Amino acid sequence: MKKFVYLCGMMLLSLNIMAQIDLNDENWDTIVNDDFTKPGRTWEAWSFLSSDSAWRAYSGSAVTHSDNFMVYQFSQCHFNDVDHVMELVAEYDTNHWIPINNYNLPSWMLSPTGPGYPPGDSLYYFSGRLDYVNSRQKEIQKFKYGFFEIRCKLPIHRGAFPAFWLWDANTNQRYYEEIDIFEFSWRFEDLNMAGWHSPNPHEAGNPYCFTSGIYYCDTANYYGLETSQGRVYPMIDDSLSHWHTFSCEWMPEHVLWYCDGNLVDEYHNPDSIPHHPLTLKTNYAIDRYALKNYDEDSVPEWKEGDTMIIDYIKVYQLARDCSTDEIITRQSELDYFDFAVKKSITITSTIEPVCIGNDTKKTFRATDSFEITGPFQVDSGGEMTIIMQSCPE
Repeated sequence: MKKFVYLCGMMLLSLNIMAQIDLNDENWDTIVNDDFTKPGRTWEAWSFLSSDSAWRAYSGSAVTHSDNFMVYQFSQCHFNDVDHVMELVAEYDTNHWIPINNYNLPSWMLSPTGPGYPPGDSLYYFSGRLDYVNSRQKEIQKFKYGFFEIRCKLPIHRGAFPAFWLWDANTNQRYYEEIDIFEFSWRFEDLNMAGWHSPNPHEAGNPYCFTSGIYYCDTANYYGLETSQGRVYPMIDDSLSHWHTFSCEWMPEHVLWYCDGNLVDEYHNPDSIPHHPLTLKTNYAIDRYALKNYDEDSVPEWKEGDTMIIDYIKVYQLARDCSTDEIITRQSELDYFDFAVKKSITITSTIEPVCIGNDTKKTFRATDSFEITGPFQVDSGGEMTIIMQSCPE
């Protein structure tokens, strides 16, 4: 049983509830920090890997199947060495290369009596999509729990489909798991899935609105989503004129979503939170499916230079030492404490108070117990946070 106990000897204690992570929080290790300032990066067309093996793009004959039919190309992912950003560009196929080169089109598009080449269909736009890669192994990297953040400028118009998300599925182990940190607006009330917040006050496909969400199904129910939930972000009405950050803290017992540092959604059901390692993806495309529930007759808009601009992508993971019972008996032991997640933490001293100094922030995380059994103090201006949680591994 988890417990939190403290005895007040000499103690002035300030406790905080964590919001978006504080980069001074020593629990978090930086795993990914790409601000796209590294010059000279290009794409290796034979592998679709960036020249530093940090990202993988998509190309060849791949077309996404389901309802959206998107053609992703590494040529639509630009390392901009002048502005130090990544640009994901949507471009209309003015030369009709997609049907001419047969990009593994769905069968109905290959029929002589097929619908032809409708300019309003998302199949006829080249789009950009990236996966984060383990540069040593040159394989798409998977993450299990952590804090994920993107800072970007978004195209905002009908049919615009930017997204930043985590995903994996395994048919052998019979699971499907996805966390959408943000994507275009769905019509929640029409999806008929348990767990969705409804109604969506901004209408499905609204170009000024984005959503968070979870899709989850376990081995017992692979072919029908066991849990789906989502919520809209605040309306964004400034198009590409301003930067916005979208982030997500994924832990075994909760998922928290943030926009510009403000908490906008949270989910606290450990039984239906993804628990397998997931890949990290971002994309920008023109998507007709986004409009089907919004306005059946709408045609996606597209303008030359239709681009999602990414300033940075960051990933943090908690340091873990979950089998250790840590005992802090003197100030020097606190000064050198590694702030990993511990099984238990006990602060005890019989000589002099252990102290968190002025203007100092410390966060302790434990799975089983946190106890203060001796003199302890937090100076004026100091902050202390105690979090009881499962081990994130």
